[in-house]
Amino acid sequence: MSWTETRAALRVAWREYQLSYRGATFWGIAAAGSLLAIWRASPAGTSAAMAAYQTLQITLFGIAVLAILVGAAAAARDRREVASELVLAKPMGSTAHLVVARFAGVWLSLLTIVAIMLAAAMVRQAVGGTPWRLGAYGNAFARSLAPIALATAMGFSLTSLLVSPLAAGVAAVYWVCVPLARGYMPWVSDMTPAQHWPVPALLGAALVALAATSYGKALHTPGRGRVGLGGATGVLFAAAALVILRFVLGGEDALVTRDPVLSAIAAQRSREGERAPGFWLPDGAGRLVGLSDFAGRPVVLAFWGPGSPESARATDILSEAARKYRGRGIACVAVCVDRDSATVGPFGREHPSLVMLWDRGQHYGDGERWSDSPLGLVYELKEVPTFFLLDRNGTVVNRVEGASAYALETALSNLMRAR
Repeated sequence: MSWTETRAALRVAWREYQLSYRGATFWGIAAAGSLLAIWRASPAGTSAAMAAYQTLQITLFGIAVLAILVGAAAAARDRREVASELVLAKPMGSTAHLVVARFAGVWLSLLTIVAIMLAAAMVRQAVGGTPWRLGAYGNAFARSLAPIALATAMGFSLTSLLVSPLAAGVAAVYWVCVPLARGYMPWVSDMTPAQHWPVPALLGAALVALAATSYGKALHTPGRGRVGLGGATGVLFAAAALVILRFVLGGEDALVTRDPVLSAIAAQRSREGERAPGFWLPDGAGRLVGLSDFAGRPVVLAFWGPGSPESARATDILSEAARKYRGRGIACVAVCVDRDSATVGPFGREHPSLVMLWDRGQHYGDGERWSDSPLGLVYELKEVPTFFLLDRNGTVVNRVEGASAYALETALSNLMRAR
């Protein structure tokens, strides 16, 4: 692209952004989202990692569905007005590039809403008196980029190609149904986990390129060179298909292909008075950590999920125990039961005294909330948080369910006296 074409594209993107943030819809979504974010960050003791996580969940599902509809509205306006702005700007650039710029303006306006929501949660969490960490909110914002891009592209592109907002309605229903039917759908269909980011990024780019190609053909002026994106569309769709295929065939989607390592883990059983089942799980940096790494030391093994503040309190309780028994050789291990690999990072940085691990094995059990992973089955999780206390021989000597600091402290005192 020449400088003239680049300037024309930037002008169209800025115009679309202005149309969004000057409208009542933009501020209505931002206000409603901010109120929800403040509410989720309001419980006493809510940390930055928990406030950012709760806001991110609102973004990935609620705001993403609205992004589909907002993208569809922008495309429908183009159809209704016969893309008049693009026609006027076309002498300064290719129509395909200008359509991509229009999509970018819509996407950036939705990311602005996400930033406003995270800022609201940040202020509420800071007012609550817990330590303020900008990194947790930056992490949440970065994790929203690809899913929001795909959601916006679905509404924008499908409405453009099928000339009907109903296409965006179908896409919105899909986005709502995926989290409700996770136990029955291949994991790769969920575009929200951070480890899946190449898939939504490639699919979103492919959809936008396809819509841009369609506009380019419709508005092409004979005798003028046209930068088509047809070839790029094919490459992007092919790349997305290859990433999905690699994900499935690599054994990372247990509903489709069972991982032999996960099968071996699930074959074990956990019984009080016997050795605890072993495992290998990644930490926040991706390093594999095994239960055998703590041989010869008492271990407190906590399973928790970030879906509720009460469950996440397990990390606070465990951190306090680690500080109290520092120097006594005890190992405090927190296993995060969540689909997103990026979840453990912010929580791990808030609790440096803990070994924070991620249980990625999903779609494995009978679909119950906490038993759809090998470790969930082996340790017979009925709820989270649940603490398991192991002696220096790796034997399970106690089990504590729920976020009770007193119950854990009593069990720990008994364990340390029995050493």
